[in-house]
Amino acid sequence: MSISTIPPSTANSCAIIVTYNPDSDFFERLQLICKQFNFVVIVDNGSEQDFQMQLQQYCQKTTSTTLKRILNPANKGIAKALNQGIELANTYKFLWIITFDQDTLIYPELLPELITIYDQLTLKPVIIGCNYFHAALNRPAIIPQEQQKYVERKTLITSGTLIWSKLPELIGDFREDYFIDSVDHEYSLRVRRHGYPLWMSTQVLMRHSIGTSTTFHRPALFKIPEHSPLRKYYITRNCLTTVFSYFSQEPLWGSKQIARLSVEFLTIVLFESSKIQKIAAMGLGVLHALTGKMGELQHHAWIRESHDR
Repeated sequence: MSISTIPPSTANSCAIIVTYNPDSDFFERLQLICKQFNFVVIVDNGSEQDFQMQLQQYCQKTTSTTLKRILNPANKGIAKALNQGIELANTYKFLWIITFDQDTLIYPELLPELITIYDQLTLKPVIIGCNYFHAALNRPAIIPQEQQKYVERKTLITSGTLIWSKLPELIGDFREDYFIDSVDHEYSLRVRRHGYPLWMSTQVLMRHSIGTSTTFHRPALFKIPEHSPLRKYYITRNCLTTVFSYFSQEPLWGSKQIARLSVEFLTIVLFESSKIQKIAAMGLGVLHALTGKMGELQHHAWIRESHDR
């Protein structure tokens, strides 16, 4: 299958947003996405009835953008939702797909900048990511560069990533057994394993949150987002599973991820609340990564009683 040489545009690109009980400002962020994309798919992972009713009313009122909804009866995980959205987008023959998290606020220059990057690349890409302002850390993900519009990256986050619609046919879908966390990193490394480079804008094109902000006054070394015990479990299990799968391909990246998990563990011990729950959750994540137990976590109410998404 030859790589598409048709650049992304408003007409041939479909935006996919995965939602799960988003905050009250979601529809303001959705409006900004609708201004740049004529076709938007919202995959809702079992949100409460109030949000689903608001979403239905919003879709009925919106005329400038085609809004399609996929309503899952329960949380099926980020990977399943992304695959559902991509499948629907492909039925409408879109050439390009861009995925967003529910808390991402995009800037007006996002799509034009991605089109510019595509045009400047000699070898046409299958995937391009966006630099973003990291709300939890109060800084850009990478330092903006005026002289260079894009840089090559080893992994990209899900939100703000432009994907050639036929890419899943070449490398497979997002891994649904991950459920949540590291879904984007695993997919990125799989893209690279198949010989396709990953590009990312240097200009900040959106505002994005990873994890929750914290009131702890941590040293800069430990300034990482705080998560619930359930997320600690998925972060640990899926990160280690990805490291095990790709370590021979990306030993430096894998070593950094193990170091990051070690810092996260130390951060729990020194600064975070619910220490016992979070440490136990990470321990269970290690065990399941070693034994290959994947999918949604079941029968562990002490972990599942609270979560971020």
